[in-house]
Amino acid sequence: MDKVQKIISKLSLLIILILSIPAVRYLFVNGFFGVSDDLHIGWLYEMDRVVKMLQFPPRFVPDISFGFGYPLFNFVYPLPFYVAEVFYLLGFSLVNSMKLLFGLSIPFSMFFMYKFLKHYLSEELSLAGSILYVYAPYRALEIFVRGSVGEILSFVFFPIILLAIIQGKYVILAISSAALILSHNILSYMFFPFAIFFIFLHKKYIFNNFKGLFLGLLASIYFWLPAILESKLMHYDTVFNFYDHFPTLRQFITPYWGYGASVAGPYDTMSFYMGLTGIVVVALGSILFFVKFKKIDIEKKTILIWAVLVTLVSVFMMNHRSAFLWRNLPLLPYFQFPWRFLAMITLVSPLFLISFAKFKYQKILAFLIIIFAIGLNFNYFKTSEYLGRQDDYYINRYIPTLPVSEEYKKTSEEYLRLPEVSEARPQRVYPRAYTEDVDVRLEIKETNALNATITTESEKEFILNYSKYNYPGFTASIDGKRVNIISGKPYGQISFEVSGGQHEIEVKYKESPLRLIFDILSLVTFGYLITLIIRKK
Repeated sequence: MDKVQKIISKLSLLIILILSIPAVRYLFVNGFFGVSDDLHIGWLYEMDRVVKMLQFPPRFVPDISFGFGYPLFNFVYPLPFYVAEVFYLLGFSLVNSMKLLFGLSIPFSMFFMYKFLKHYLSEELSLAGSILYVYAPYRALEIFVRGSVGEILSFVFFPIILLAIIQGKYVILAISSAALILSHNILSYMFFPFAIFFIFLHKKYIFNNFKGLFLGLLASIYFWLPAILESKLMHYDTVFNFYDHFPTLRQFITPYWGYGASVAGPYDTMSFYMGLTGIVVVALGSILFFVKFKKIDIEKKTILIWAVLVTLVSVFMMNHRSAFLWRNLPLLPYFQFPWRFLAMITLVSPLFLISFAKFKYQKILAFLIIIFAIGLNFNYFKTSEYLGRQDDYYINRYIPTLPVSEEYKKTSEEYLRLPEVSEARPQRVYPRAYTEDVDVRLEIKETNALNATITTESEKEFILNYSKYNYPGFTASIDGKRVNIISGKPYGQISFEVSGGQHEIEVKYKESPLRLIFDILSLVTFGYLITLIIRKK
């Protein structure tokens, strides 16, 4: 190992931190900036609410949908919000907690890609590949245009999973696979078929690798299996139609950049540009791979075959000619945006550098890739405008605190799939408990944002409505005896019959018995994995 390689090896973490600065510099601006998914700050507020209510794992949040609540973290990837919640509990604001998550994803993903590439490449090219991975325009799009916290965090775990596969480290594979599922369920669904194919191609450690994937699924089963099973309880619809979001091939190579939206046809005001450096590396790497196919050793050949396959499949899946697959493959329409496969191209682009493993002037090549990847793309990593918005703005916009703000009233919340029993979305905040019968006296004592004790007095039988969606986990009791909950009209709210006289009624939320089984399975599996790590030190 020569001097340059020794320096990179010893100071790799410091070098990565320094080279990350151009990508994160705009995260240091005061307040938050304009992104498509700024509602995630409101969701972090809800995560904090249920964590402080000791709801573990967090699932049903109390405030959104005009206070009717929602099983948000039963369906939405929770890990980014777990991480951001730690920052918030440490004293950072909601906004800064989210920005910390964005910022840390850059050096961490760069570091793990560097570690993965070192298995195949020199120190210099491994560093160059990790720079290419981070400074892809799609990564800038995720942070500064879309603000998609789940997809941003997923880029940290992709290279860890691949590294664990080639080393046969099933414990690391299990933990990183579970983390990917909890980071973004859609991207994990997209990535795992490719990962399974890579395991078959790699062949070595095949038993350990499938064991790792199985344990990863088991460790995260508390999230993904209830999400699948309980999806039938929600209206089967999506906000976006995938037919409208197939990019054209020209959009991949056109250096357009914008902060707008994905729309039908080639009129998008957001970019799907792959970046000139990435395009050149993929193109030249592919040519070299096929020209020198017989001279490349079997291990490098395997990963390059996989990279070519992932690229071709991803490009095809982003083309309108793949619409028949989007119509027929299970859950695929929930990807919503075919251009999401750009995440896979961003992942494999650095792998094409393996074709240059025998290149004589590797140091020069690595230097050029680093200079051009950063120089041509760093200007994408910036905000569209300095909004300077703080926590209060997002709480007013996404949380219906009384009095309900005009900002919240303008938020349609169409991104929330209503429970199947709901006929309409609430349009105002209701009391925690209410009835249509004016002769009923109600005294409400709210235990927390989900639970309450209600004292009633009435001369006749009546229907009591509780202003939370009727969803598994809620129970109601009258004078200590469980009662059957029905779904009230028109919102699908918790409703039940109360006989005449004086009664004390309790409504509580807790884990449903089936979910509790999955929670225990996940907890036991995770404990088992941690025990293995401790034993192996």
